[in-house]
Amino acid sequence: MTKAQSIRITILLYLATMIIGLLSLNLVIDSFNLFISTIIIDVIMTIIVFVFSIKYNNSSLYDPYWSVIPVFILLMWMYVSVTFSLPVIVVLLVVLVWAIRLTSNWAINLKSYDYEDFRYQDFRAQFPKTYLLISFSAIHMFPTAIVLLALYPIYAVITGKILYVSLIFIGSFIMILGALISFYADNQLRSYKKLYPEESIKNGLWKYSRHPNYFGEVLFWVGVAIAGLSTGFGIDIVLGATAMWVLFNFYSVPKMEQKLLNNKPDYQQIIDEVPRFMFWKRGN
Repeated sequence: MTKAQSIRITILLYLATMIIGLLSLNLVIDSFNLFISTIIIDVIMTIIVFVFSIKYNNSSLYDPYWSVIPVFILLMWMYVSVTFSLPVIVVLLVVLVWAIRLTSNWAINLKSYDYEDFRYQDFRAQFPKTYLLISFSAIHMFPTAIVLLALYPIYAVITGKILYVSLIFIGSFIMILGALISFYADNQLRSYKKLYPEESIKNGLWKYSRHPNYFGEVLFWVGVAIAGLSTGFGIDIVLGATAMWVLFNFYSVPKMEQKLLNNKPDYQQIIDEVPRFMFWKRGN
């Protein structure tokens, strides 16, 4: 399968998934409130992608879900709530910038669906008999749940009363900053790999953090939470950003570092000299 074929499959799959999501919304919106309806259709859409990941024997079909579906969900919330105020549009545009950045990065890095993310391959090797269950729960449903939880502050902005408009703009600035950090970090890494495929990157943003791309992603979700605080403080507003921080620090970073230690002879030196996640001058 070529890269072009893989991208065409992805486009058709996600278009069909969103159409079915809209049709499902019409069936459930009269029986449940908007957020519960969103949970239901989010689960339905995730199941559709999961079925196709079985068909193509590749769980990486789910990867674009992280960045594509949030924009769909926000537009759906705005349409159902008939909310098109300036603060809401600002948040939508910022999320759209983030989504385009992340989806573009996925498309650039995609080889084809003959290849699968190394983390999913590890799951296949470790749990061959129960891999489908793990794929459904850990690779598909868990990210769907955590992203929807992290999007909840925007739901509060769209459907609630904004008390502190300034927090919308502060949060949006932090979201843009996070997206920009990830954008530059990913581009620097991609360029470095072409020139020095056997070496660990040591320049650009990577001098200040071993994972600036992950740091930028978490910072984006912190910005989402800050924007949500414009409606008032609540545990539900900050829970998603907290969960993202935990996910990246206790799963994504350790998993990536183990791979790099296995593949890059000089990576232990990077660990010894460069901060692990945050942009500190020294320490881990």
